[in-house]
Amino acid sequence: MVGFRVSVVTFVFCCALFSPMGFAKSVNLKTIKVNLPTDFGTLQTEIHFDDRDLDVAMKVKKIVEQDLIKVINYFKYVPRNTVHFNVDPYLRLTNGNATPFPTNTINLYNFPASNSDHLIIMQDWLRGLVFHEFTHITHLDQTRGYLEVGRQIFGSIAKIPAGITPRWFTEGIAVWSESHLIDGGRLNNPLFRKELLIQFLRKEYCETIDCLDEPGVYPGGQLAYWAGSHFIEYVENKKPGAVKCLVHDNAGNVPFFLNQSFKLCTGNNAQAMFTEFRENFIKDQPVETAESEAWGDKISNAFGSDDLQKGIYLDGNTLFKVEKERLSEALVSYDLKENVNMMIAKYQYPIADISGITTVPNADIEQTDQGKFLIVSFNEDPRYRTQNRVWKLINTETLLIEATLPFKNDPSYVIGLGNNRYLTASFINNKWIIEKQRIDMGAKSVSDSEVVRYFGFDVNLTYFKKEGQKIYIKLNRGDLGNALYVSDLTLENFYKIYESKNYFDFPAINENFVVVRDLKELKLIEISEDMKKMTTSDIAKGVMDRVTFSEITTDRILVLDTRLKTKEMGLPEIMAYLKRNVGKPVTSNIITANFQDVVAPDTLANTDAENFPQFRHMLPHYWFFATGSNENISSFGAMTTFSDPMNLNVLNATALIYPSESKVGGNLDFLHKFSSVSDLWTANAFFNKEYSKTDFNEKISEKTEASIGTQYAFLLKRWTVMPGVYLGTTKTNDFISNRTVDTVGVSTVVTYGAESFDDFFQSLTLQTKFQQDNPDVGDSFLNTQTRIAAEGRFHERLVGGIKSSYGKLVKSGFAGGVLYGGGSSDISNTRWHEFYGIPYSNAYGNEIFTFRAYIDWNFWYIYRGSGFAPFFLKEAHLLLGRELMSADRIWLGGKRYDNKTVHSFFVGPVLKTNLFYYVPTDIEFIFSTIKRPTGNGSVNQFEVNIKANVF
Repeated sequence: MVGFRVSVVTFVFCCALFSPMGFAKSVNLKTIKVNLPTDFGTLQTEIHFDDRDLDVAMKVKKIVEQDLIKVINYFKYVPRNTVHFNVDPYLRLTNGNATPFPTNTINLYNFPASNSDHLIIMQDWLRGLVFHEFTHITHLDQTRGYLEVGRQIFGSIAKIPAGITPRWFTEGIAVWSESHLIDGGRLNNPLFRKELLIQFLRKEYCETIDCLDEPGVYPGGQLAYWAGSHFIEYVENKKPGAVKCLVHDNAGNVPFFLNQSFKLCTGNNAQAMFTEFRENFIKDQPVETAESEAWGDKISNAFGSDDLQKGIYLDGNTLFKVEKERLSEALVSYDLKENVNMMIAKYQYPIADISGITTVPNADIEQTDQGKFLIVSFNEDPRYRTQNRVWKLINTETLLIEATLPFKNDPSYVIGLGNNRYLTASFINNKWIIEKQRIDMGAKSVSDSEVVRYFGFDVNLTYFKKEGQKIYIKLNRGDLGNALYVSDLTLENFYKIYESKNYFDFPAINENFVVVRDLKELKLIEISEDMKKMTTSDIAKGVMDRVTFSEITTDRILVLDTRLKTKEMGLPEIMAYLKRNVGKPVTSNIITANFQDVVAPDTLANTDAENFPQFRHMLPHYWFFATGSNENISSFGAMTTFSDPMNLNVLNATALIYPSESKVGGNLDFLHKFSSVSDLWTANAFFNKEYSKTDFNEKISEKTEASIGTQYAFLLKRWTVMPGVYLGTTKTNDFISNRTVDTVGVSTVVTYGAESFDDFFQSLTLQTKFQQDNPDVGDSFLNTQTRIAAEGRFHERLVGGIKSSYGKLVKSGFAGGVLYGGGSSDISNTRWHEFYGIPYSNAYGNEIFTFRAYIDWNFWYIYRGSGFAPFFLKEAHLLLGRELMSADRIWLGGKRYDNKTVHSFFVGPVLKTNLFYYVPTDIEFIFSTIKRPTGNGSVNQFEVNIKANVF
């Protein structure tokens, strides 16, 4: 037995160490404390980071010391407990998140936005991210009235009721804060505003406030950010201080009474305010003028709504863009000259960005003609751990993927130079670099690469695009502001053509000129061919008020007005239009840029960093009552969590009393991540003591179990493979026997999840356990269990799938223990062997087999709520299928059947909902007809199951 255990452990360890994935990034975590005295108390923060991210941690420290005071002064509130900033060392994701429970924690993903992402407005992206997430904490940490009494008794659990608010409210406040309490923020992004306007201009789109929770069509859950922030901005502009009032008053309310806060703080209810806002938002767009007609006709959509954050590309008279319809996505090409859609293509992975077009020699890509290829990036890694984008060449004539570009350094921007040569811009080791890369498509590798430009940590690249024979680069240099540079294709010299402390964008850009929009002013900048001189002219207000951006070719212009519009128009005509109302031109020399790091790098030796975690991080922050019913016996008790802010060590502890039986039980569940090697390598320990009673026997069953184990997760894009080993012991006293069983075993979990809504193969889960059980009575025996679930999509509204399980104890008799089958996985239980209509433990024995085949028809897109009711209906489905179960013993309709198989037909509606605004929850109402194995009739059963990932 010892040899078996050692071999298993060695096998799993070697698989992890020598697999193609290898171990994920190991980290050496540190903590820096930062305290900020304010008029409302001292803000206490801790920054946790890998020592390789020291420069990021020090910038967060600077943001805490210099910027967060603006949030505190507006809300007149300081979070009462330490705020933990976790600089995530693993994910390459443009975002972050915050939670006030169990302690105030902010996760910062260390990766900037790029291309047309709405977040590109945050020139100093880390400052904007920290500000946004800290606003969440300042909002959600507040408790008053009866909630404050609860907080004194139960700890941070009392913050949850005040935090149960619609997403549009919490995210709207945070986006408003990032936009108005500091410079920048999405509310200052013209594209962010224009995309919401385009949606609101659709007839009857989102006329009631509950729609903001999730409208069911593009942009889905993102509307909470889009409309929520503009709505909050409208409320604050109409009555300064209203946002603070809303947060302050709601912090003492019973959940779901946010409407009372609106009446108190604005004088009107939320729905009336939203209706007023929506009408004014549409009216406030710039008036239509001759300009609207000058840009031509609107382009109709062929598939769905334009997803403009993914970019568009105009090649002569051909337009390429991404459109979305509900959860589906397609790349669409249009012939603008003939005003027809040419092709619609769907892919297995979501598109991240359309970058441009290049040409590829015949010899390098087989079976393709010499021609143009669209450069498109895809999000192939759903966890964003190893790369943010995968770049591919798409044939412009067929929209088929022809090749994957094996770039180095995971670029965020790619420019095609032809002949398999590219310019790339990548965010690596917290800095931007620009490289020249040549691809050998035959060998599928980079044949030549050269870094042509390094930027310091204080520099953020926010624009990198080729126009003719020129490259435009926009950089933010912290306190120095934003600047636009131009270069030739060699990138040997950068020439500065515009600089500002404000955010600016380009409603028009071409090889020879740029229209810069800085706040409310427009400037036309013409650049000489040798890039030595430029001519700058002021453009009169109103010329391009309705234009968010444009694409220009030699004989066509495309603009985003209230929709994409286009017209055949040569460059002379475009220039003549722009120059109709310009001021006196001023010619000047173009300045050659010289980049030097403004901020000297820090070292750990110069800080007071300490190792993470410390003992104080594991102290519990709450406790609350727990109640439940476990197989016919009720219990109550208390629960708490011991965890550090980065969740490297998590201990969930529950104590339960069974009053009817005068018994005490509970459980301890501990998880540890080996971050010094890999966070994908975890260990767990579990202890549980519980009491239950079956439907057919009055004896009280007592079970005490303890186990330890370790597992490693291999992340392979859509696949995850997680092998593990474990040891355990279980002591059971039930209607079968009084026994103690020691266990050693191996387990494997394999999962697959499609990244495209339209893929036929949607999901797969395969779980196996192979163990040896050693009971205190009788001989040792093998115990194996397997279950599999797979689902495929036949149509937008129709999916089908199977679930099957098999368990076998290689022994005779039941005294050494049994397997149980029946019941259904729900909000609190996961069943190995499921069967509708037969309760768990009503099927048992040494061998169990189950099989279920089903179809799921989405017959109603509801997507409606009611005001602030925390129950949002998304979809109604009809679930129906057949299933069977074989077991040594099955209790059905009060009778026991030995070594039989039961068959069943089940049918019922399933409501897909959001509970408490955040929790996706399925509610099943299942009627099943189970045939008696003897053939004498059937037993009808009805059950309600609630399935949600709450914990």
